[in-house]
Amino acid sequence: MCTVSRHHDRCYCRFLFLPDFRSFPLVEIIEERPRDRLAVETIARLSLGHRLVDSPAARLRQGSRKIAELSLVALEGGCVVATIRCWPVLIGAGTRAIQMGPVAVDPDHRGRGISRVLINTTLERARALGHRIVVLIGDADLYGRYGFEPALPRDITLAETRDRERLHVLALVPDALAGLSGVVRPDTIPALR
Repeated sequence: MCTVSRHHDRCYCRFLFLPDFRSFPLVEIIEERPRDRLAVETIARLSLGHRLVDSPAARLRQGSRKIAELSLVALEGGCVVATIRCWPVLIGAGTRAIQMGPVAVDPDHRGRGISRVLINTTLERARALGHRIVVLIGDADLYGRYGFEPALPRDITLAETRDRERLHVLALVPDALAGLSGVVRPDTIPALR
């Protein structure tokens, strides 16, 4: 059961969970739509503050388009309550990968596992679409549970020193990281399909 109220032009949705579903939030995950842009940007700003536009992760996104089929939103009662976006990047001599992030949840909906659902859905979808490698800049404690590992021991790094220790990689297929090293940089040239 869902109750929806409006306060300061934001939707607030409250769900009552059945006991069997306590660990799984009742949200709908869909591809981000053009009409979601303002809500997505607002939630990302609330979650990341100035790091949304001034960070190594933000600079990796500059000049490239988000990957539409891997840029998702979580809806409750028709309201966007969380977002995840992915971007094309290159590693080293030109190995294609995706950068996951930002992952952001509206402050009123945190602590319910919505980001976990978004991340797992995105990784499953990326694998199904044939992507091989995911990189992100974030906390090891949080992203290690999804299989991400620190990139520095593999000599995969960022061009700038800030956040190098927070760069993580994940192989979506066996041996995708074997022998891979180099700098992660934006991929501003779309792949030919």
